[in-house]
Amino acid sequence: MPPLMPHGAPPSSSLPSLFGPGFTGGGPVMAEAACEVLSVPPGAAASDTGLFEHIAAFCAEIPPGGAVGGYIGYEAARALYPELDLPSSPDGLPVVHLVKYRSLRPAPEALEGPQEAGPFAAAAVRPDGAVYRRQVEEVIAAILEGDIFQANISRRLTARLDVLEGGGEALTTALFARMTGVAPAAYHAFLPVPGGAVLSNSPELFLSVDGRDIAAEPIKGTAPRLADPDADRVAAEALALSEKDRAENIMIADLLRNDLAKVCADHSIREAAICALRSLPKVHHLYSRIEGRLRDGIGPIEALAAAFPCGSITGAPKHRAMQVISRLEGEGRGPYCGTVAFIPSQGPAVFSVAIRTAALVFGEGEARLDYRAGGGITALSDPQAEYEETEAKAYGFEAMLG
Repeated sequence: MPPLMPHGAPPSSSLPSLFGPGFTGGGPVMAEAACEVLSVPPGAAASDTGLFEHIAAFCAEIPPGGAVGGYIGYEAARALYPELDLPSSPDGLPVVHLVKYRSLRPAPEALEGPQEAGPFAAAAVRPDGAVYRRQVEEVIAAILEGDIFQANISRRLTARLDVLEGGGEALTTALFARMTGVAPAAYHAFLPVPGGAVLSNSPELFLSVDGRDIAAEPIKGTAPRLADPDADRVAAEALALSEKDRAENIMIADLLRNDLAKVCADHSIREAAICALRSLPKVHHLYSRIEGRLRDGIGPIEALAAAFPCGSITGAPKHRAMQVISRLEGEGRGPYCGTVAFIPSQGPAVFSVAIRTAALVFGEGEARLDYRAGGGITALSDPQAEYEETEAKAYGFEAMLG
């Protein structure tokens, strides 16, 4: 399936952005009346080592009652690790797209969209499971050789969608309504961008920065929900006791604690939760919560740069794990595994980990939907079980296609 590049004016450009309750601490909001945009084209981050300084300057002045919202894609890490040869994403969307909004208003849990019967997809591609299992085996081999401790490997699911003339907005809102309708996550977000949209239904907090207080909640460890309540309870208990999943979670909690130590005051970091269970409508997760106190003069974007990209979707050590990811995946991730940002004029700046996140790109009479699903691989991983975990995490993709 060849790349589909953004074409012409974005069909979704007149739609407002939406940010779920995890971003606001209350109900979801719609962000409107854009007054300024920071959009970084593909490849530009590779040569801009000051990218996060530019982002910080953009976020420095926010209209009263407004917010900065949007996303920072995974490949923005090129600005932080210029020696890494991170491949470009096949979606062709901006590496960074942040919008300064003048106003916020309460919004429904999901944008209303037409709920047509039947699937949208004209063609769908699901990577061969054998390929992913081989990638898992390569990661395990690298771990046993002492090269890395863990790496998070993902696979891309793709669908071609027919778009009738003038139907881009209807398709975009319908996909988001389907994505979030069954199981809306706390950090769901609807982000129109030039040439398409980013649709996210993430359950994972990357960072929350409230004044000098900072917190991270990495998720590592997943089990699918089961229809039978007794079996589901057993599955949750097994996850909470799993040696493999607990080791994976603790390793990434340590990585996040080390990242926060770069910007936090000495002795201020604490572990508020380690390997706690969180049950969502479709999956169970283990998560940890790391809290700290920022040093004087450190703002939200400086804190974000110290930890970007989130260790829960790279691995450990981060630098080497990212090299392994690039080699095995062979393409960029785009918005997926970057961050969705919501920075209001008053209140905490919140950054999610952009998992369960899709990139929608419009072309002539059609659109392409990319959705990645992955998991953390350790020495105790079973390749088939890891593949099945990616299938469980692809529930958003299945919901969108009907």
